[in-house]
Amino acid sequence: MLLYEVICFMRRRYVLPLTTLCIATAPSAQENAGQLPSITVTAMPLTPFQLLPEWTPLSETNTASLLRRIPGANVNFNGTLAGIAQYRGLFGSRVNVLVDGMAIGNACSNNMDAPLHYLPRTTLANIEVFRGIAPVSSGIETIGGTVVADTVTPAFGESDEAELHGNISLGGQSVDEGYAASGLLSAANQRHRLYAGASRERGGDRSFGDGTIHPSEYNRTAAEVGYGLKLGAHELSADYRRNDTGKTGTPALPMDDIYSDANIGRLGYAGRGAGIDWTAKLYGTGIDHRMSNYEMRQVMPGRSRYTDADAESYGYALTGAAALFGGRMTAGVDGHLAENTSTVYSPLAPMFYMDGFNDAERDRYGFFAEWNALFAQRWSAQLGARYNRVAMDSSVVDSSMAAAPGGLRILRDRFNAADRDQADDNVDLVAKLGYDVTEQLALEVGFGRKTRSPSYQERYLWSPMEATAGLADGNLYVGEVGLDPEVAYQLELGVEWATARYYFSPRAFYHYVTDYIQGTPATDPVVIVVATANGDPTPLQFSNVDARLYGVDAAFGVSLTERWAVDGILSYARGERVDIDDNLFRIAPLNAVVDVSYRRERWSAVVEGVIYAAQEEVSITNGEEESPGYALLNLYGQYTFPKQGLTFSAGVENVLGKTYRPHLNGINRVLNSDVAIGERIPADGINGFVQARFTW
Repeated sequence: MLLYEVICFMRRRYVLPLTTLCIATAPSAQENAGQLPSITVTAMPLTPFQLLPEWTPLSETNTASLLRRIPGANVNFNGTLAGIAQYRGLFGSRVNVLVDGMAIGNACSNNMDAPLHYLPRTTLANIEVFRGIAPVSSGIETIGGTVVADTVTPAFGESDEAELHGNISLGGQSVDEGYAASGLLSAANQRHRLYAGASRERGGDRSFGDGTIHPSEYNRTAAEVGYGLKLGAHELSADYRRNDTGKTGTPALPMDDIYSDANIGRLGYAGRGAGIDWTAKLYGTGIDHRMSNYEMRQVMPGRSRYTDADAESYGYALTGAAALFGGRMTAGVDGHLAENTSTVYSPLAPMFYMDGFNDAERDRYGFFAEWNALFAQRWSAQLGARYNRVAMDSSVVDSSMAAAPGGLRILRDRFNAADRDQADDNVDLVAKLGYDVTEQLALEVGFGRKTRSPSYQERYLWSPMEATAGLADGNLYVGEVGLDPEVAYQLELGVEWATARYYFSPRAFYHYVTDYIQGTPATDPVVIVVATANGDPTPLQFSNVDARLYGVDAAFGVSLTERWAVDGILSYARGERVDIDDNLFRIAPLNAVVDVSYRRERWSAVVEGVIYAAQEEVSITNGEEESPGYALLNLYGQYTFPKQGLTFSAGVENVLGKTYRPHLNGINRVLNSDVAIGERIPADGINGFVQARFTW
């Protein structure tokens, strides 16, 4: 359904060569939500692929789950709101995720509040992935691509008269007896715009064919306000968002999310001066987070624990763009400074504590230049270079259990005596060349050198723990202060063919990554002793290895008649260790989504097939199990009432009630569940949903 609304509409209106940037925006507060989005085509050698959540089912409570509908993208699922972006086999901190242009520094050391957690689906305007090698202008560390997600933001008015606009949406679904509601109200003229909005989502434990997943309930409230001022060629903006997540289950992780309370603020500027288009932003986030292993699940006697964590981060960017050498040059500076602290406590022993991370700092400073050009009518090019300085440090750590002689004291003292002040100087390079063979056929080749420094978990996890940014493989890990940055050499080949009726856009890729950071069997006897005492005699240590990833992904479709269309995506990625005979962990298998759609003036209907192959290429090092393939049937429908601004949608997912376990779902850790310990968490059973949106 979603593919039909976006891709098929673009295909009917335009022939899109590979060297175009297609920007689609969801209906704003001033637009009729029942209409197709506007589309702008700008000649630049970039090819992002966008989804518009206006037509997506309510069941996609986890905003990151929308990535399953983008070629090459997917989501590592650890809980209803715990989704980690994956692109072409890379995930977590390797994928640059921007929310309204901000790199949100999440608080949980297991990524249960990964960046897209702080953007409820009900407030989402669009989500975009730059297909292939991400341009250097898209972010500081983009070794695994760039995902951009934006909230709905009202536009300025057309005159001095103030206009009032808004929207209200409400929906419910059967799989968890959940509901979602949101509203946005704005007042604007051609100089000022002011808006306020709020959203509320809540649901119980999710059901599947053989029972209930416990705990998978969720509870999230968000509110936002913003103001904009336009003065001639200059525009200023100020926005603030508050996100309160209540008790939310994460059955693939050792603990559940008791609360994640976030304050997010942003200042922005866009304007033109001295022949240069300028943009600037300054933003900050502050997050308080609590996890618990006993408030939402059963725990072994005497093992009750909770963790308090907090994160503060600040970001900035200043860019300028102007015509240069027959093309357009964009240059800028950007940065992101983040600090994380987390401490484990016991409600049964007030004196017990253990530092997970203590003021773990990860500060990034970037400088970049990027040139895009069209020349000789058929050729396009992109050249980009970026320098990043990644500075990291940590305060000393401690634990009440390290007071007595033993392995934990040794590990603590080693870490505190280590040179924790580390800095990396990283260089990224991108070169792309496109050629329009005909009006219907275009080719592109791209080369890239991309880098990523270790995460604070990989570098500063001083004692064997599962604080692994959501790997959720059940292993205890220990960090390594002296890790080297990852360096990926990337090759991309793309073809785009589009006619009035057909389109096909396959892309093949190959990445060779030196110093890839991967858990390897720990050999330190002290680490093994401490890990064994905590139930894992075979812990892993983050280490540098070599790896390669390769595959292909594509979007395709055909207009059968004026009203009937078939659209789809196909994704395949393979990841391998080069130093040993093993595969990389948690990579999506071959998969496809195919939509058959029928559209009238005010209503549409879609039959959707989702197919995933078995995943047999698994990581022996991580103890990863193979997963079987599956096929699903979904039905969607939508009706827009004439001249009333009201759109009604309904659907049934997993119509045949199949019990299936996506390979990227985590492994169950919870005792009191219909899912056995150690089993991969199943996806939803039959789910019916309805939703309505009123816009004025």
